[in-house]
Amino acid sequence: MLHGPSVVLTDAGALLVNDRNRIISPSSAPIFFSFFTWGFGTGAQHLARPLFAYALTGNAILVAFVVGMNAFPRMFTGPITGYLTDRFGRKPLVIFGAGLRGVSNVGQFMAPDFATFVVLEFVGQIGVSMWNTSANVLLSDMTTTSSRGRVLALRQMSMRMGFVAGPLLAGVVATAISLPAVFLINGASKVIIVLTVLFMVKETRPEPKQLDPDAVAPAKGEARRAVLKVMRTRSFFALAVTIVGFSMTQTALLQALLPIYASEELGVGVRGVGFVTSLAAVLAFLVAFPNGVMSDRFGRKVSMVPGLILLAIASTILSLGDTFLIVLIAVSVQGSGEGMTMGTTHSYAMDLAPPDHRGSFLGTVMMFQAAGAFLGPMLIGALYHNISPTFAFTTLAVWMAFAAVIMAVFGRETAGSRAWKPPEDKPELASTGSTGDTG
Repeated sequence: MLHGPSVVLTDAGALLVNDRNRIISPSSAPIFFSFFTWGFGTGAQHLARPLFAYALTGNAILVAFVVGMNAFPRMFTGPITGYLTDRFGRKPLVIFGAGLRGVSNVGQFMAPDFATFVVLEFVGQIGVSMWNTSANVLLSDMTTTSSRGRVLALRQMSMRMGFVAGPLLAGVVATAISLPAVFLINGASKVIIVLTVLFMVKETRPEPKQLDPDAVAPAKGEARRAVLKVMRTRSFFALAVTIVGFSMTQTALLQALLPIYASEELGVGVRGVGFVTSLAAVLAFLVAFPNGVMSDRFGRKVSMVPGLILLAIASTILSLGDTFLIVLIAVSVQGSGEGMTMGTTHSYAMDLAPPDHRGSFLGTVMMFQAAGAFLGPMLIGALYHNISPTFAFTTLAVWMAFAAVIMAVFGRETAGSRAWKPPEDKPELASTGSTGDTG
């Protein structure tokens, strides 16, 4: 059986929730190692993908199209994957998603033209969506609101370490061997993840509840109603605006336009572009864990709203000039903002998730994240190409400032001493993250 008895979830969860001195343990270390390995391969891919697409086409708008189209399959595979994790378990979807991404990378190494490259990237992004959704559900199973910020900060730090190392190695491989060879780095990293999860990570899906023979069976559509109930709240509206905007700025800047902007407008080489990308990852890494501690102790919004403001400032700085120094300052602010926003946004989503339908809800959240990743490169890339880089960067700044205001005004606090408490004394609701926000 892929999912063991409920004691497996209890043991794994206790290591990540109740003992703050053993958040990293022999049982949890393979999980964080998998996130590091994913970040390593993906960081290499982020450097090679826009440069390879640009080398094939010579068109910045087509590069933005490739990055934007990457997110398209995630908009429908996220909810489907979430539902399947509730039905069949988290582990099979994690393994299949990583394996599919790895196979597509091998194909990209051998891709003879732009069309083949785009098709393989589309297929690979289905695997990325399956990984992202199922891995987030797995972590949600193993955490509560009291520790979720720190655990997701460690996840973010693990991935950021990979994001730092990946582009640096990719720059060397692209220079010494070839740009397509970088895709094999990502493919190899996914093979390592498959083996790690297969042999070293336990299933965390709770065992189905044993109903009393006289009890009334759950009505059909229970998961859909539970998810829709949360989606009708002000808190979910604030989360949706925030996660769409964050995903827009993350994909449009660091994954699509910034490498081209630095290369074409400023004359920066491949290694220099890799350094700029790694700089953002380093700063996000340094900020992540202190931010996670702060969000667990004082609340998600205390770190999320300032992080959104920093992201708005980063895009504003890029719109002010076209020197390498301006880019370095903007990337530094961007990395700090990402470090404060990324993990906290996901923690906030997990806090809102219905306890018995985490997969379905988080899959829906991933759909909104994918919408931002799709809209960002497509919309911002079109503005960049057809109007000006300054106008494109200013548009991102306005969205992030708007998201900061919406989260500050409409989002209910879900963690820390200022967390909203339900009117009835039901500790189990507070610990699982159900806010009861119906406004």
